[in-house]
Amino acid sequence: MTDPAAVRRVVSFFLVAVVLSCFRIHPAMGGDLESGNERIRAGDYPGAAAAFRAVLAASPENRDARFGLARALSFSGDAAGGEREYRAILAADPGDVEARLGLSDVLAWQKKYGESIEVLDALSADRPEDVEVLLRQGKVSLWAGDLETARLRFGKALSLSPGNAEAVRGIEAVEAAITSTLLRELEAGLSLLRIRNGNPGTQAWVAFRDKRRNPYEFSGRVDYLHRYGRDEGRGMLGAVRKWGGGSLRGEASFSPGAEIFARFAAEGEVGWSLNDRLAGYGAVQHAVYATADTWSGSAAMEYYLLPKNAPLRIRYVLTRSRFDRAGSSTDGTILAKVTHFFNDDDRIWAYYSHGSEGYATGTVDQIGNVTSDTFGAGGRFFPHRAWGVEGSLELQEREGGGRYTTFTAIVVHRY
Repeated sequence: MTDPAAVRRVVSFFLVAVVLSCFRIHPAMGGDLESGNERIRAGDYPGAAAAFRAVLAASPENRDARFGLARALSFSGDAAGGEREYRAILAADPGDVEARLGLSDVLAWQKKYGESIEVLDALSADRPEDVEVLLRQGKVSLWAGDLETARLRFGKALSLSPGNAEAVRGIEAVEAAITSTLLRELEAGLSLLRIRNGNPGTQAWVAFRDKRRNPYEFSGRVDYLHRYGRDEGRGMLGAVRKWGGGSLRGEASFSPGAEIFARFAAEGEVGWSLNDRLAGYGAVQHAVYATADTWSGSAAMEYYLLPKNAPLRIRYVLTRSRFDRAGSSTDGTILAKVTHFFNDDDRIWAYYSHGSEGYATGTVDQIGNVTSDTFGAGGRFFPHRAWGVEGSLELQEREGGGRYTTFTAIVVHRY
């Protein structure tokens, strides 16, 4: 005798199978779709792509599975495959916002910036105040080098969503990119020297720096000096070569007939990074003055008190001077300087040095020596990316009661 319950189970199973076949749905489809989404969240993009393809094999029109496949391919590095799947979704539904955003992303990742911007512009026409669209426009414009448009898009997104972190970061990235394109620099400076019980002095200069020929940097400078009743001029040329962990700098200056400036001076310095927070420097200098020739050697260590900030530099300079009318002198100076960076452009600093220097006298041995302590502080700020100012004050106390005070002001223009 046939069991009625068993018959009902067989009939029910048969009916379910018929319904599923009519709708072309695979019994495991829901599980595969969810599995794909979970794998994307876990970063298993090949596994996610396989799960979504299994769904599409049973249901080629499944939009969610195709969208998931497009994301999985894009995130795995197959931007062209992601583009193909996004376009398939848009062929069926041209207004799909998520697919349009995804397509703009994969086009930009392939550096097809023009096509990506076209997709976003069309989307922006439909959704003019959509913050997500504005942020995408800002990013792609930034990558394409259209910095002004990028700044406008990020600015509008910020006005619609005050405090939006992504918009703030975008504006900062635009400002940094604009600054990085300003590779030439003009500088004009003025120093006023005041000497206790002595005549004041003035020094003015104009300098130029060119960073367009990476990894080289070239510089030039012209100085005017009025001191001790004399007027002198000086010209200077320099170059810097940088590589991964080090730098090499060379400078030479000329001041024919000078009594205060060196008539000729040349200096070379090499620097190298020892680790993330420690760097070393070594330099040699030769100078020819009106009454003496000098050779100097210096060594310096720079340690970052904070990660990537607050470098403390300790430098020792040993100088050997030979005077034309007398013997020679050996002198040393030690300097400690700490700098705090607010960003790549804005900084403040303070320093102290103690040292001695030799000089020619009218005594029998013709050689004198004076020690000094020097204190200094200053800052450099760029209120505008193309314009900056610098100011500093230096106080030097010399043996015998002499005091030298120097005020310096500098204006910098980058272009």
